[in-house]
Amino acid sequence: MHLHPVYTTAIATMKNPHIPAIDQNTARYFNRMSVDTLFGGMANTVEEGARLSGLLKNNSRLLMGNHGVMVTSTDIGVAFDDIWTLERACQILVAAWSTGQPLNILPDEVAEKTARDWESIPDFSRQHFEEMKQLMIAQDPSLLD
Repeated sequence: MHLHPVYTTAIATMKNPHIPAIDQNTARYFNRMSVDTLFGGMANTVEEGARLSGLLKNNSRLLMGNHGVMVTSTDIGVAFDDIWTLERACQILVAAWSTGQPLNILPDEVAEKTARDWESIPDFSRQHFEEMKQLMIAQDPSLLD
């Protein structure tokens, strides 16, 4: 899944794009986000796709510098929830930075434990996706057509 969500893309435009663990949402991505800072235009060639996928290494997420985000998964619900939570995490981070106050970054061991806790609940992610679909259908039943 590849998107350009506002807050995640804002983080991606920073000179040193990173997501420090300051709450349970940002901690989900602790040591679990690859970063690409070599934006060279539209990612519309096979070679660029291979380069980007190669940057993932052992991660399922790629913060694409000056571009957006890519998340991989074998389950659409997990991928959706991952991007949803990433956007919330970046929204929280941008809001915290905007205060001008120093961030209270979680200790590495707390951030790691929180990230592992997130990984242990894929059913939560799938359920979140199903609930979001139902909300969209309730707002616009023609989506079923």
